[in-house]
Amino acid sequence: MPLPMLIARRVGPRALVQHARAISSSAVNSAGYWNKDWRPADDPPATEEAKRAAAKKYGMIPEDYETYKNDGTGYGDYPKLPIVSAESRDPHALYDFPELKRNFGEPLHVDADMYGEDRWDRSKRLRIPYHVMLTWFLGVIGITATLFMLSEYVRVNPTRRMPKPLYNDGKKHYTFELEDVE
Repeated sequence: MPLPMLIARRVGPRALVQHARAISSSAVNSAGYWNKDWRPADDPPATEEAKRAAAKKYGMIPEDYETYKNDGTGYGDYPKLPIVSAESRDPHALYDFPELKRNFGEPLHVDADMYGEDRWDRSKRLRIPYHVMLTWFLGVIGITATLFMLSEYVRVNPTRRMPKPLYNDGKKHYTFELEDVE
């Protein structure tokens, strides 16, 4: 028996209908928390009161709220957050969305799509720094290229070859006549 039928039998169809009506009416009657409500304002807040309102809008305390410079990027009053990749967050914490390592209402970084768990982890400390990796890479490629170029010009174990049989040196190199085999 499907699960909704089991629930309907235990609770009763009347209670389910009342619950469905309560959910739909609250969603229809409340105009808050739509995408338009989370859209950043066009300009950063200018006054302290506007800054407090913007911090409240994004669920932050006013002391931590800081905006990007108004340089035409269009970020408006969106908060300037530190870059913390999803892979670097605590794997054992109880998140509201564990597959994304996020909590409900938590503001995202402007470039959050770049720092997901399946993408680049910027805050990860590498065992070997990038400049050492680059040095080793260029060293291996350089040594390989040098050995290849040297092997083209210098023969370590030259092979002995017969002179090329040219047709105009006066010698007979081949013939089409039959041999007498006795």
